[in-house]
This record gives sequence, C-alpha cells and structure tokens, in this order.
Amino acid sequence: MQNGREVKRRVISIVWPMIVSELVESVYSLADTYFVSRLGTAQLAGVGVASYISWLLFSVTSLLSVGALIYVAQAYGAREIDRARRALGTSLPAAVLVTLPVALAVLELSEELVSLVAGSEDPAVVAYGSSYLAVRALGLPLMATLITFDASLRAVGATRYSMVTIVSSALLNVVLDPILIFGWFGLPALGVAGAAIATLFSIAYAVPLSALFLHRVGLTPALSFDRELLAKLLKLGVPATAERVALSLGNGIYVATVARCGAAAMAAHQVGVRIESIIFMPGFAFSIAASSLVGQSVGAGRLDEGRVAGYEVAKVALAYMTALGVAVALAARYIAAPFSPSGEVLELATLYLVLAGLSEPGLAAGMVFSGAIRGSGNTLIPMAFSVLSLYVVRALPAYILAGYLGVLGAWLAMAIEVYFRGGVSFLLFSRYFHRLARRVV
Repeated sequence: MQNGREVKRRVISIVWPMIVSELVESVYSLADTYFVSRLGTAQLAGVGVASYISWLLFSVTSLLSVGALIYVAQAYGAREIDRARRALGTSLPAAVLVTLPVALAVLELSEELVSLVAGSEDPAVVAYGSSYLAVRALGLPLMATLITFDASLRAVGATRYSMVTIVSSALLNVVLDPILIFGWFGLPALGVAGAAIATLFSIAYAVPLSALFLHRVGLTPALSFDRELLAKLLKLGVPATAERVALSLGNGIYVATVARCGAAAMAAHQVGVRIESIIFMPGFAFSIAASSLVGQSVGAGRLDEGRVAGYEVAKVALAYMTALGVAVALAARYIAAPFSPSGEVLELATLYLVLAGLSEPGLAAGMVFSGAIRGSGNTLIPMAFSVLSLYVVRALPAYILAGYLGVLGAWLAMAIEVYFRGGVSFLLFSRYFHRLARRVV
C-alpha cells in the first residue's frame, strides 16, 4: 500500500495537467465573455441564460461518459486493458444515438427554452440567447464523443495528453471568437452566434486529436455492441446523468430567479461565474482525479489506498481553491471591471465575486469527495444528496430570499448551499467509504 506522501506525489503528477487545462478553459471563458460583453448587456445576459441551458444539454453526455470513466479506471487498475477498450467501443455509438435526438429537439425549441428561463420581459435577451443555444445544440453529439474520449484519458492518468487537446482547442476558440463575432478579415459579423460557432469548430478539432492520444496509450476503442457491458455502463451512468439533469434543472430555477432580478443582475451573474471559473473549473480536475485514483485502487482491490487517495486529492484541492478564492474576493472589483458593460453590472459582479470567492473551500470539499465516491463505483449516493442539497438548500431559499433582498438573496443561498454540500460529502466519504465502494469490473 502506498503511503500518503507517495499518493500526494501521484495526485500532483496527475492533477497539474488537468489544472492547466481547466485554467486555459477558464481563460477562454473569460475571453468569450469579454468579446460578447462588447456587444452589450442584452447579448451578455442572453448568452448567460443559454449557457445554463447548454449545461442541461451536456448532462445527457454523462449517460455513457461517467460509466466509461469509472469502468476504464477500474479495468486499468485491474490490468484488464481489453475490457477498457470494449467499454469505450460500446459507449461511443450509444452516446451519439442518445444525444442526436436531444440536439435536434433543442434546435427546434431553442427560443421557447430561453424564454422559459429568462422570462419574456426582455425580448432581446431571448433572441440573443436562442441564437446562441441553437448553434451549441448542433455540436452535442460531437461533445459527447469528446467528453468520453477525454474522460478515458484522465481515467488512466494520461492527463498530459488531455491537457494538449484541451489547451489547443481553447486557443483555437479564442482565435476564432473575435473573427466570427465581429467579422474580421472581411467575414460577416455574426454576433453571439459567432461565439457559438467558434466553440463548435474547436470541439470538432479536438475529437480526432483525442482519438490519436487514446491510440498512443493502448486504448483504441474496440467497437462492439456488448449488451451486458452496456448495461453496466448505464447502471453507473444513469444515476450520474439523473444527478446532472436534476442539478441543471435546479440551476435553471436558480438562474431564472437571478434573471428575474433584471438584465443587469443576469449580466453580472454571467461575468461573475466566468471569472469564478478560474477557481471552480480546476475543481472539476480535482474531482476527476479523485474518481480516477480511487477507481484504480478499488479495481485493484486496495480500498484503504483508495481512501487515502481521496483525502490527498482533497488536501491539494482545498489549498488551491481556498487561496484563489480569497485572492478573487479581495480583488473582485478590479477583476470584474474589464468585463462589465455598465457601472451597475460592475457593482453587482463585485458582490457576486466576494461571496463566491469566500465559498470556495466548501465547493472544493463537495467536488472532491463526491468524485471520490463515484470513482469507488457508487454513483447513486452522490446523485441523491446533490439533488436534495441543490433544491432544498439553494433553489428554494434563493427564490424566497430574492423577494426580500433581490439578487443578493439568491447569491447568499448559493454560498450557504456550497458549504452544506461540502460538509455532508466529507462526512459520507470519511464514515462510509468502505460500505459505499463496489468493484464493477
């Protein structure tokens, strides 16, 4: 069994490329927000609403990708490479078949979906949001493929290959954004639709590159239709997908509460979330690292080592995210200024960043320990708890408090819920890990 120091070194070697990847993704998000903010408050608010709906769409991709990540990690830990390749070959065509009809439905109903979240008080926000959402929907099957490929690379610790893919894709997106949004080099100015098209092109570029890297690590998908294996992948993926759909719907309710506080509040929320992504996007890297390391240990039958790995990932994540959170809270006004199209948006974005920055320790604990439990082979418990926390501790209180405190009430509910989720996730992992862990290979 590896000691804590050895596990920590392994954690850092796996996590740092993912942190770089997520930071670059965050920088891209900021660049995207900056370019869109130059178009105006309604455009920025519309893209903000559409982005939350996109997160709901992308929840469908976890139906197979989460199962693939857990199964591949455990198969790799058990040295069953052929099983890992078959899992990939089974999940890919199934993922495309699932996401294609969803993409077509959203393409048809984009305006209605944006109006449902944003309300009909500001037709411009609805128009811009639906334009952005319609283009993003077209890329859903490609996104499902990329997420499954990238999850498999991370599952076996090949995070440097994942980093190369994500960083180069994000850089391509940043280059294409102003060209397509503002119509540089004689091209037509496409506005918010141009931002979505740039993202679509960057995803299309990343898919074959990820496939090449999978081949290099010996994980070329073995295309097949193994019903028994598909059932296992779905058993792991369905709770995770249900969780993400429920969370996305809950966040949709939460964002609808924010949006109804006015276009300036929604624009400020969009600015704040994009800046905060510098912190919470690496949190996803820590969560995936916990799933990967814990999954490999459980697959090899070393539960105590998996438990140590979960704690070591949490220590690194807490140090990183707390330090960045405090820094963002202290410099909130200066960071938000370049992305705010008006003084009102700047004041509100500053308030959001102070609250969000001080809540990062709770967010780190929630993300890492939930990821560790999923990697152990149990996706049902994180699903049930996350959904309960979001609806009961965030969405409902946000709706009530917003009636008295405006958008500040919604953001206060967010901060409280983040700490609640982090604390309970820690208790579940620390007290019940050996009961929750299950080998799926």
